[in-house]
Amino acid sequence: MKKGFKYICFFIMCIFTFCMVVLSPTLFIKTYTKEVTINNYKSPITTVYDTSANAALIAYVSDLPTPELKDRVVIVEKVQVPHQTPVSKNTTVVKEEVKPQVSLEERFNLGNISINNSNFYQYLIMDDGSYYYLDHDLNGNYNNVGMPIIDFRTNFNTKKTLVYAHSAKDGRSPFNYLQNYHNNQGFYNSHKYITVNYGGRTYKYEIFSVYISTANGAYDEGLEYFRNTYYTDTEWDETVKWYKSLSEYDTGVEVSGNDKILILQTCAMDNNYYKKYYRANLLVMAKLIEG
Repeated sequence: MKKGFKYICFFIMCIFTFCMVVLSPTLFIKTYTKEVTINNYKSPITTVYDTSANAALIAYVSDLPTPELKDRVVIVEKVQVPHQTPVSKNTTVVKEEVKPQVSLEERFNLGNISINNSNFYQYLIMDDGSYYYLDHDLNGNYNNVGMPIIDFRTNFNTKKTLVYAHSAKDGRSPFNYLQNYHNNQGFYNSHKYITVNYGGRTYKYEIFSVYISTANGAYDEGLEYFRNTYYTDTEWDETVKWYKSLSEYDTGVEVSGNDKILILQTCAMDNNYYKKYYRANLLVMAKLIEG
């Protein structure tokens, strides 16, 4: 009898154990948990949370099929929001001062010279008597061809304004272009006007004489145009008419003592004169017609 009772108790314990081990977890999960399938991103992962334990993660089951979701269409409306910088009461707004750009002309008191119907264009600078810019550029670098300079003894209000610059056989010097006027009236006829901008004003000139001045000494008559800067009215009238008479061809332009003139001087490149005289300079002379 005792053995039979023991077997009965053992059988009951087995049934109880089976219920606790096999049946209870399923009942527990179904009763106290909630299954949540994460499918917003088409993930094949199902997550189970324990609602009785503050949704602590219990398990991941990755073998379950995930239903396909149609892609959502999201329309984003762009709104232009003006940029504003918040300013507190203790903030000092400092506006950056924009300094005006200083032009090359203002920095060096430059002018420029051009010839009609051509691409000739050169800067002019007033000389201080040192002839510095005859062999330097505006940055102070040595340059054997230099740039055109206005004789310091003259200006655009005097009877005569003298501007000179180098010419060279290689053609790279500022006033090489003037060689086209030498013994070439056809070129002159198409390029007889010179324009100068200087000091905020514009001066227009008409060429009346082209010739080569030669001199075997510093005081030769051929250098009169360079050496003299002061004239009486009578002397000036005679002088400008003399300049016209020396022209290689008749320009048909009349000139008198009432005119102010511009003289452009450069070295003569003609082989009949080049390095054969103390000075051999090509001169292009023009009278003021506007300005």
